[in-house]
Amino acid sequence: MKTFLFTVAFAATTLMAVGNLQAKTIVNKDAAQYVSMNYFTNSQIGKIVQYYLEVKNALATDNAQAAAKAGGQLKTALSDLKKEKMNDAQKKTYQENSAGAIKNSEQIAKGGANIQLQREQFEKLSEAIYNMVKVFGASQTLYKDYCPMKKASWLSEIKDIKNPYYGKSMPTCGMIRETLGKQ
Repeated sequence: MKTFLFTVAFAATTLMAVGNLQAKTIVNKDAAQYVSMNYFTNSQIGKIVQYYLEVKNALATDNAQAAAKAGGQLKTALSDLKKEKMNDAQKKTYQENSAGAIKNSEQIAKGGANIQLQREQFEKLSEAIYNMVKVFGASQTLYKDYCPMKKASWLSEIKDIKNPYYGKSMPTCGMIRETLGKQ
């Protein structure tokens, strides 16, 4: 009887171990596909997010010149995105948002001394970048902030509100609406 129970216990344990091994293999296979899909996302969209955040931070401190410089870099990063490495959802989102984002970035770059123009373009740019980050992913935690006075959103890398629409005149006007990326 002990031999029979031992055999049944051994067989059950072996089956469970094989089942777990297969589950781990599937999970790891899916994780590898996710990682390879996001390799593109994080290496290339990361530059776009970096320059977008530089524009945001410049506007939040009323620095039109820094916003113009980052706007030019953002335009280049958006234009240089390697479309052949995108999956179908990424291609669709890029096609729907890139032309406007490139135009907005260019206007921010050209608006060197006109911070109001830059802020108007930033509002439109923020929507496009948000749409792209939702589909491409982010390699860092981002916060979608909202300004009730402007009725507009932006992405931020920090939890503290640093309002790019009003800069130093109302630096903390806003609230976090959503958390994206790594958490």
